[in-house]
Amino acid sequence: MTPGVTVMSPFSFIKNGIPAPQQSHHSEISAFMKLFYKDCFSFHDCGRNKVLQKAIVYMDQPGFNDYKHSLLHTKSISEVSKLVPDVVETIKSSIEQLIKEAEAKHFVVTGITPMGCLPGFRTMFPEDDNSRKIKCHKGLNLFATLHNDHLWQALEELRLKYPEVEIIYADYYKAFMVVLRNHAFLGFKTKTLMKVCCGSAGSGPFNFDPLKQCGEKGFVACSDRASHIHWDGFRLTPEASMNMIDTLFSKMGFVFPEFKFEQDLHVAAAKGHRSKVYGRFRDGLRHLLELHANNVVDY
Repeated sequence: MTPGVTVMSPFSFIKNGIPAPQQSHHSEISAFMKLFYKDCFSFHDCGRNKVLQKAIVYMDQPGFNDYKHSLLHTKSISEVSKLVPDVVETIKSSIEQLIKEAEAKHFVVTGITPMGCLPGFRTMFPEDDNSRKIKCHKGLNLFATLHNDHLWQALEELRLKYPEVEIIYADYYKAFMVVLRNHAFLGFKTKTLMKVCCGSAGSGPFNFDPLKQCGEKGFVACSDRASHIHWDGFRLTPEASMNMIDTLFSKMGFVFPEFKFEQDLHVAAAKGHRSKVYGRFRDGLRHLLELHANNVVDY
């Protein structure tokens, strides 16, 4: 997947001693709000016309970019951990604003992936532990779990406050780990399991150079992208993303609660329709990933 969503304002970074992002639209959530103001004139009109009542608002790893930006500016894991309550509270308040002002009725909010398994973070935070077959940074994975636990609690609170609104949590962490542990069966090579496809062959054990980005001079994309899990230091290949989406919506407990989104509120057809919505939502995400794959440099 392409992580993620920035939720914090520039001031939030500054007050924590972190340089604000150079290109900040305040947040992707704010940009989303402005889009609806522009197209619907006001949230009231959007609500009255039931635009968001009929839609599923998909929030892909909200907060990931905030943590990434903070860690890239040499903040320690323990320091960045202090941001978690503010990040999660901002996510929560943004969802609540969409419920109140735009009358949104259906949300899918994802947790963040195990950050300690991403080559970019593994390069920044090396760890000398050769005892594990899959080498992920324990501290960063604990941090990701901390965020996901806080997010889960926040969504539970929103469900209690707005029982008429469907708020679904999608567990990216567990779905990603299933793909990682079953990589050979899924066609991903063990010898390049933690290496990036688009990188520099001489840049450390993961082929990742934190001072350059994919597409810059000296970076070369691998010829067998489909056998790699990681596209660059922080993003998955489309093939890995599609496997994760299939795992996520495999009805094996990675999504909670299950969809109850019912077209025109026809309860009698709820069971069969829920299955169709599940499949359509999964297929829609896969289609978006295929569009990304057609222009993989921008992915």
